[in-house]
Amino acid sequence: MDAQVVIGTFGSQEWAELALERAIPSAPGAIHVHGDTLAEARNEGLAQVTSPWVIFLDADDELAPNYIEAMATGTADLRAPAVRYVRGSRTQDPYVPQVAGHSHACSAPCLEEGNWLVIGTALRADLAREVGGFREWEVYEDWDLFLRCYLLGATVEAIPSAVYTAHVRPDSRNRAPSIEVKNRIHHEIVKAIG
Repeated sequence: MDAQVVIGTFGSQEWAELALERAIPSAPGAIHVHGDTLAEARNEGLAQVTSPWVIFLDADDELAPNYIEAMATGTADLRAPAVRYVRGSRTQDPYVPQVAGHSHACSAPCLEEGNWLVIGTALRADLAREVGGFREWEVYEDWDLFLRCYLLGATVEAIPSAVYTAHVRPDSRNRAPSIEVKNRIHHEIVKAIG
């Protein structure tokens, strides 16, 4: 699989430094862009991608060895990894996430209800560009992108052998907002997509 990794950071320079310490070593040759907003940084990185596939990686997270090789075993337009959450000294076993409230292995149509794909999902770069890349949201900007791809006709599959390691930070932009804020953004994304 010919894929490039994009690491977008924004705000405090500490995030760019964290990317150098954690994300970039797990993805040698990654495109790293530091911008004013996360969407801007990721979109600027996407503009630099010359490969058919792109994988976005958060600055404080890591790709397991052979991640891209594992993604190459798939056939879909969006290829979802398993995620291994690290909370301090505790590390969970990798698993493929589900939409909140779902008790089954999620499939593409589940995206219409919520996100079960992590930011490390491999996707066709031309598809990401065709739907307009990332948009500015307080949270869930990755779900917004993946949902727009799916609604355009993209296929989706889980690749459990590709493991994305997510380091949980309680004060991060995705975890700090209240459930009310998250619910509001969820509804705004649905409304914006139509």
